[in-house]
Amino acid sequence: MAALIAGCSARGAGLNNPTVAEEFRQRDGLPNFFEKIKEGQTVRIAYLGGSITAAGGWRIKTMEWFKAQFPQATFVEINVAIPGTGSDFSACRIGEDVLPQKPDLVFLECRVNGGGGFERESVEGIVRQIWRNDPTTDICFVYTISEPMLKNIQAGKLVGFGAILETVANRYGIPSIDMGVEIAKMEKEGNLTFHAAQPEAGKILFSGDGTHPGEEGHTIYCEVVARSMLKMQDHAAVVKHKLGDPSCETCWEVASLLPITEAKLSSGWTAVDLATDKVCSDNLDRTEVMLRKTVKCDQAGETITVGWNGTTLGFSDVPHDGTMVVEAVIDGKPPITVERKQMAERTFARFWYLPAQPPGEHEVQLTIKTLPQGSFYEGQILVVGTPITAK
Repeated sequence: MAALIAGCSARGAGLNNPTVAEEFRQRDGLPNFFEKIKEGQTVRIAYLGGSITAAGGWRIKTMEWFKAQFPQATFVEINVAIPGTGSDFSACRIGEDVLPQKPDLVFLECRVNGGGGFERESVEGIVRQIWRNDPTTDICFVYTISEPMLKNIQAGKLVGFGAILETVANRYGIPSIDMGVEIAKMEKEGNLTFHAAQPEAGKILFSGDGTHPGEEGHTIYCEVVARSMLKMQDHAAVVKHKLGDPSCETCWEVASLLPITEAKLSSGWTAVDLATDKVCSDNLDRTEVMLRKTVKCDQAGETITVGWNGTTLGFSDVPHDGTMVVEAVIDGKPPITVERKQMAERTFARFWYLPAQPPGEHEVQLTIKTLPQGSFYEGQILVVGTPITAK
């Protein structure tokens, strides 16, 4: 697995083959979670993921199941899912959005939104940030499925991000639940249609788009989580999880969000009211959590300058009205040109990362080079490392 991402090693023997698809792997289980349930305490569950978790589906259904199955405890849901985000975005915001809410269990759902880079670094960073904050917080990886994964899972294989997630789970003893295994099995047996506009007679329709489950699909997801939980419930104890050394020297153990207003901005940027701005308000729920404090400029040549001590930075924006071009100059090196295109029918907040740099102090200047029409919207900065506040 060392070849999956440069700079990461696979030292530390795993408990399972990370390239084999299995519905459930207990590893060290969820001892603190079930100890709190056994003692009838208040139990706080954080759901950290993308649109499949944000939807009113398996998240809500599993919360209802927990309450019915374990009536002696009080369950509190912490919904921290943001559509279109994976482990990289989550690693940068967990310290602000998740950990202050003191979860007892964190469900991490990010397999479908993986593949954009930094997968191993960001997943391991999430684990280490959670346990450095509170070593009694339990973690469970949950895997949803999209159409490109179907044939591999039916063949019993995990590839790409799935294998990376299982490698991290092995190293840290984190249980994993692959909700896609049951879906793939049912499709292969002819009991389920994976992707269609309308259901077939006698078959469950899983998804209308090949990724996002319908009501019946979410019900299957909940059933898989529920039976996996029952297999772990007898392992209840107060346990402090041990971190050891990171397997990845560039792991995102230190990461944060930097408001765009704390960067050095040229004079042409102005503050945006997200609720009233016609571009941002088109998809306000997502834009508010992706960009948060937001600025815009109306002409090319405007700049953003950021210093940080770490490896990389991410930028959140709202591309629209044609291809916009940004030029990034890191530490005075030759410029990197980045095209920002809108990929959705609605204006859709997005984010992107600079290439990883050697650990240390760096500075980048972004220049808006091409602005065909409209405005360029820039939001919070994702910092892998620690920001150096502009003077």
